[in-house]
Amino acid sequence: MREGNNSLVMDVMVHEFVNKDTWSLHLALQVNDTLVGTASAKTGSSSSDHETVVAAMQSLKNDYYAAIGSPMRYSEGKLVYLPADPKPAPERTHIDPFISRTALK
Repeated sequence: MREGNNSLVMDVMVHEFVNKDTWSLHLALQVNDTLVGTASAKTGSSSSDHETVVAAMQSLKNDYYAAIGSPMRYSEGKLVYLPADPKPAPERTHIDPFISRTALK
């Protein structure tokens, strides 16, 4: 993240590599010069190949949201919010009655 024109700017890049021997697409997600996630897919012409490319992109989106600490994730083609983590119950501390009485004086 860098500052530009009095606002914070995040550089997000997706690098694509195609292995022409296997026609596999390899994707790499980079945020502010840090590799955040990778995904692979088949790039053929069938509908199942198209679905693997979409799933690879959604995987990168999930890697991005996990990297920035967002509760959002892609699931079944939709943006959903993860449930909040349950907070641990507060611990009760034992206070010595003598200490609490002297603290009130």
